[in-house]
Amino acid sequence: MNDKRRAGTAYADQPPSIFLTVNLKELSAAQRMDLLNEVDNARATLDAAYLRTVNGLVEALGGDAKAAVDLITVERKTSSARVGKDIAFAHSLAARHPLSFTALAGGRLNWLRADIIDRACSGLTEKNARAVDAAIHPRACDLSPGQLWSLLRTTILTIDPEGEAKRRAIAKKGRRVSVKPEPDGMATQLWHDSAENVLAVQDRIDTIARELASETDPRSMNELRADIMRDLLLGKYTSKTVAHVYVAGNASTILGLDDLPGTLRGYGAITAQQLREIAFSLQATWTGVLVDDGGYPKKMAEKKYRPSAALKEFVQLRDNTCTFPACYQVAHKTDYDHVRPWNRRGRTSSANGKCECRRHHRAKHSGRWRVRTGADGDTVWTSSVTRRSYSKKREPLVPVMAE
Repeated sequence: MNDKRRAGTAYADQPPSIFLTVNLKELSAAQRMDLLNEVDNARATLDAAYLRTVNGLVEALGGDAKAAVDLITVERKTSSARVGKDIAFAHSLAARHPLSFTALAGGRLNWLRADIIDRACSGLTEKNARAVDAAIHPRACDLSPGQLWSLLRTTILTIDPEGEAKRRAIAKKGRRVSVKPEPDGMATQLWHDSAENVLAVQDRIDTIARELASETDPRSMNELRADIMRDLLLGKYTSKTVAHVYVAGNASTILGLDDLPGTLRGYGAITAQQLREIAFSLQATWTGVLVDDGGYPKKMAEKKYRPSAALKEFVQLRDNTCTFPACYQVAHKTDYDHVRPWNRRGRTSSANGKCECRRHHRAKHSGRWRVRTGADGDTVWTSSVTRRSYSKKREPLVPVMAE
């Protein structure tokens, strides 16, 4: 293979088909990863070119989007619904998220993450959407979809807190239940409600499913969840299992002294009002956590409701999710794992403990990954195959008040 086609080099002057001529058998795993990055970057650039051209066609038709939909559907043999979404997306990126569009064109942001940005800002004015776009870049280019969603929620609450509160009030009026027919005699029930309600129901179903799961039960966890939800709603099954949702916020916000955003575990940033509504519900239990100047947890308060679970709860509060860089399983559904193994004199402590979902807990112990804590507190996973390291950046438990 010549140097021009060696993985890890730029293909900007080559047609996209060049990637199909690379002899993969000559490449190591690390080189194939380089090639994968090149292909993904080129795809993002082509996506930007497609959106730019779609937008240009609408302009050529005097801004008549419907006429553009008709032309593209008949030319490209695709659905009008798909084309309509693409046209709206192209216009929104160009007008409301110029930095995101530039990043997409440069191969630094893909379609999925650009779409997440656009959807998260759909209720904002163009001015505020541009402000969010400026606030998240260039950091957005280095985040996974889950991290990006969390950043967007926090940024939107910071830039437009009053608007977010109004949008939430309107959104709550749109809660609903609907049914979507599926093939093979199946159907999907869709329930749209506030995040804390949905997460509470999901937690209760998951907890019951774990209680019922056994080696003698042939049902998978997904089958168990579906059966439990059906039986609970139809009154065929009763359970005293308690559902939990986890929120975090400053004591000053909970007491109404300020309106800093809070965090709903498994969802992201929420308004101060939503935080207080959950915190002051009749069955809420409060736990004090001391944080440093950056908002990161330092230790649990001296008095605890369940002191025997203090260590595990602290690690869950600190990590928030599984610490694998691309995983966002919520912390209370993960395992506590020793960074330095117990049989190699690893301590059972917060410093030596990490939250890992069962899949990535097993992946670590398989030898495919090495895990360590970076100097800044981030969790670093290193692949034994490619020798590359990936960081899961820690996030503050609570926002820091501006001076």
